[in-house]
Amino acid sequence: MHAIAHPPAGLFGVAFLQAMRRALPQLLIATIAAGLATYIAQSWVAPTYVAEARLVVSASNRAAVEAHVDALKSTALANAVASELGLQDHPEFNTPGWVQTLLEALDVSRIWGGDEQTHPNERVLAGIQSKFEVAVDDREKGEIAVRFIATEPELAAKLVNRIVELYLESREAREISGAADGIRVVTWAEEPQQATTPRKGLMAILGMVVMLLLCLGAIAVREALLNASGRRDGDDEKLGLTARRSISATGAGNLGSVAAIADRILAIPTTDRGCRIMVAGEDKDIEVADEARVLADALSSSGRKVVLVRWGLGGGDVNGRKSGHRLLGLNDLLEGRATFEEIVMRLPGSSAHAIAAGSPVTNRKAALDPDLVGLVLDTLDEVYDYIVVVAEHEEAVELFATLEGRFDACVSIGEKGRNTGRFTAGVDRFLGFEVVDIHIVRLEREQRISSVSGGSLALQARWA
Repeated sequence: MHAIAHPPAGLFGVAFLQAMRRALPQLLIATIAAGLATYIAQSWVAPTYVAEARLVVSASNRAAVEAHVDALKSTALANAVASELGLQDHPEFNTPGWVQTLLEALDVSRIWGGDEQTHPNERVLAGIQSKFEVAVDDREKGEIAVRFIATEPELAAKLVNRIVELYLESREAREISGAADGIRVVTWAEEPQQATTPRKGLMAILGMVVMLLLCLGAIAVREALLNASGRRDGDDEKLGLTARRSISATGAGNLGSVAAIADRILAIPTTDRGCRIMVAGEDKDIEVADEARVLADALSSSGRKVVLVRWGLGGGDVNGRKSGHRLLGLNDLLEGRATFEEIVMRLPGSSAHAIAAGSPVTNRKAALDPDLVGLVLDTLDEVYDYIVVVAEHEEAVELFATLEGRFDACVSIGEKGRNTGRFTAGVDRFLGFEVVDIHIVRLEREQRISSVSGGSLALQARWA
């Protein structure tokens, strides 16, 4: 199969945007699902109540204030209150979380050698400490706030007040306060009347944003890896070789109609990427726009997604005709004047899509950059089953050499009774190149007068 071209760093965004566009339905589903799940999960969470007591250190000594804060957080004080209030029998404090439940179910503690000397109230203590807060509310005035969150308002107030009472009675409180730095209660905790409820809408939006960022990150990583590898199966033998290397072909000889060519191409084993096809004449005055259009239509009639791409650095429409009005096309994309959305159109009278050559290029060398052209074709590979590239003879030779023959099938158009010399196609030859691993087919038509628009009706009738 054809190789993936190595895209320049500045064009990574093009590949990323195309991948994001393809994944848009899945992105929408994932983000909406994440928002709904976050909203519903919050509905299962029990409401909580916050009780608060306030203390003040008389002399507002900063060191004393900090010492009182640390002492109020002591494990011994929390254990004493837990035992006194019987919290070891309260479901809010003795029910393990889902992580702990999973570890216990897997018996991980036994595998890792758990500590058998763990305090029996350790789970209760952890539950208290996760919802208990002691903070300096006003350092200058020496004010301290003691808060506790619980699902029962009475329990929240009772636990805060009991901790404060036991602390004020403790020897440690007296030692820290001394004679001048006494600590006293300004406000005792009262049973809270209103629960603190989560902002469900805001959290749901946050969940959607997080999911969207994760999905976009995954897409970006995937595209970066694909672009960095720059290779596909079967590319090894092509690396480092010139356009005139032994590229080699499978498939065969002269076919009598475009319909037969379409059947031959449809029989090529498919992959997860689009099949690239080049259509070119065997001489500079053999125009092949009609055959290319009919081939694209025949392939799309089979239910496949097909795009017809006109290659022509001089510009023009899908047929190669040039007109006075400005037409956006492939050249405009290559030079950054247009996006894919602006250049893809419907092929008249067909379900296939088409991309015109567009405006004449202003920088021929840049437009023939193999990495840039390869990236454009790689992007089309992701969207279409068949990419039919048509070009006039000389430009087809130039493009084939630029891409080092990275096509899956090539259609060579000749004319009866006409000797096109080394450009006559064969099972291992296309446009004068020796080729390998490319399906070569040749159509020999009746000679016709060179005209961009001539012969269309006759060809359509012959194909039908």
